Amino acid sequence: MTSGEGGRVLRKSSHMPVDMRTTGRIGLVFMFALYWGGLTFYTGIVVRIIHLVLNDPMDGGLITQKVTFVLQVLGACTLPLMLVNDFSVARNSKRLGITLLGLTLILSFALLYLFIVHSQLDQLINTNEMLITDRVEFDAAHRRYNRTTTVQWLAAVAYLPLSVHAWRVTDSAK
Repeated sequence: MTSGEGGRVLRKSSHMPVDMRTTGRIGLVFMFALYWGGLTFYTGIVVRIIHLVLNDPMDGGLITQKVTFVLQVLGACTLPLMLVNDFSVARNSKRLGITLLGLTLILSFALLYLFIVHSQLDQLINTNEMLITDRVEFDAAHRRYNRTTTVQWLAAVAYLPLSVHAWRVTDSAK
């Protein structure tokens, strides 16, 4: 380790000050917790409670419509932090960095597709009359949405532990 500008400690093989790298990692973990934790909690618990408590499935669907959009935005806000992490790891471990980048790309494409399908679902809901205008198309789009959410969730479930592993590997190599 060497002393950088302003007394910051720099790792010899890194261009990023240790405190900045640590701050970036903490930011990633917090943002990831909001996004992935929110997605997990909502899809795993809240959706089931909505179906138990609300009598009209349309009411539950309208709540889900709003919440899932917010979760997608949180996911989109998490992606830049993931990319910074991916490239930071890749500087010291190409294999781990590329693997993380692959998961980030899967998540990115899943989120993009979810925004598209979300819009398609929105177009099939007449909120004034509280009805679905084309049930067959809605059900097909909803299945695509659920499958893509599963892909997104699985990519996220692999990403964070792999990041922690990559941090340990790259930090111990310095």
